[in-house]
Amino acid sequence: MIYLPVNLNQRVVTGILAALQKDIDTLSWFCGYMASEINGSEDNQKPHHPIAELSKTLIKSGMEPFTDFMPYPGCRIVILNSEKFESLPESVQAVVQQAFDIKESTGKEAQRINDALLQELVVQE
Repeated sequence: MIYLPVNLNQRVVTGILAALQKDIDTLSWFCGYMASEINGSEDNQKPHHPIAELSKTLIKSGMEPFTDFMPYPGCRIVILNSEKFESLPESVQAVVQQAFDIKESTGKEAQRINDALLQELVVQE
C-alpha cells in the first residue's frame, strides 16, 4: 500500500470527483467505498450497498458529496450542510433517518470525534 501526503490525496479525490461528476452511479459507489462499505473485491459484485444507495439518493436530491455530505469510515455518512439537508423533501430525510441513528453534535464534539478517529487511522512507520 502506498501512502501519499495529505495534499496529494486531496488533489486525487478532487480529481476523481470532477471526473465522476456526471456519473451518479459511479460517484455514489465511490462514496460507499470511501465509507469502508466495500471491504474486498468480491463486494464489488453485490447489487446493493447501503451507503452507495443513500449517497445516490442524496446526490439526486441536489446534495454534493464532500461538500454537503461526506462518506465517513465505519459505514457512516456525515451531513455537512444541515440547512440544505433540512430543505430536502421529507421523503428523502425519512430515508436517511431510517437508515441511520441521527446524532447531532456541536462543532467541538465533532472535532473531538474526528481527532480520535484520525488517531486510529494513523499508520506508524
